[in-house]
Amino acid sequence: MEMHPAYQAALTGAVHYPIPEPGILRVRGDDRSAFFQRQTTNDVNRLSAGHTLLTVLTSPMARILDVLRLIDDRDSLFVLTLPGQSAATTRYLKSRIFFMDKVSLDDLSADYAQVDLEGSQASVFLANLGFSTIPLLDEIARVEFGAAEIWAIGQRGLAGMGYRLILPVSSVAALENLLKEQGVLELPPEVHHVLRLEAGLPASQAELTDAYTPLETSLDRAVAENKGCYTGQEVIARQITYDKVTQHLAGLRLSTPAQPGERIWFEGRQVGEITSVASSPRFGEIALAILKRPSHEPGTSVQIGNSRQLTSTAIVSPLPFQ
Repeated sequence: MEMHPAYQAALTGAVHYPIPEPGILRVRGDDRSAFFQRQTTNDVNRLSAGHTLLTVLTSPMARILDVLRLIDDRDSLFVLTLPGQSAATTRYLKSRIFFMDKVSLDDLSADYAQVDLEGSQASVFLANLGFSTIPLLDEIARVEFGAAEIWAIGQRGLAGMGYRLILPVSSVAALENLLKEQGVLELPPEVHHVLRLEAGLPASQAELTDAYTPLETSLDRAVAENKGCYTGQEVIARQITYDKVTQHLAGLRLSTPAQPGERIWFEGRQVGEITSVASSPRFGEIALAILKRPSHEPGTSVQIGNSRQLTSTAIVSPLPFQ
């Protein structure tokens, strides 16, 4: 793959990526925290002012329905969803509200934009934007921007630390002008995809689906081990207590290009399938996959293809790719 200018800028400067179909919900009512405590995997009591909390909405079989980030804002709980998931998650959560619950939920996705700021110089742009404090991982900072307010959340990024900006749609044009003035390039989706794989980040409709549980997709920090009852808790508790996490997110260095959905084999047994692929300027043909142990261990040689014809080989790589 030819090196795109934005790819290089993501590694050495600053770039931005508008999130497609961003989702944000607002939850009100006295029982809002208790409601998410019984619906999701993390301990909502850990949420505090100035911080956000990553948690997972799971099915009764502990499969991923959505990955949520909670923000406590005075009398409301704001909830960021995976891209394209806000409508489905709103319907699901409303179906889980009991008649005695003091909870109301609104989908504000059409009113707010989300932009990821990436690169080693991303914090410099935040400072230029007016942020006096640069948020660390899972922290949130706020700054006045014209007549509106921008929130910045520290998150694991494509090349080190990254930041999620949240702002009203009406302020997007002003932000874009400022980004352009300061030479912060926009990441095309295809370049963002390559960088995501290099960083080993799971994504919606690829790894973060109802085919897998949070612990199988490197979302351990979004799961509270000693938390009480929630939907899917029994399955996750067994995975933890009895060492039943039998498959894991892993990287692959491919000998030839492959496609998502292709099967992976080890010692004559199917051990997983490819979930995402990319051609990396630095690492060549790479992929993410969910692999059964012990085939997920770095350095393991695996085969790609169907049971009748194995078309290529691959070496399991640690994540992020190095």
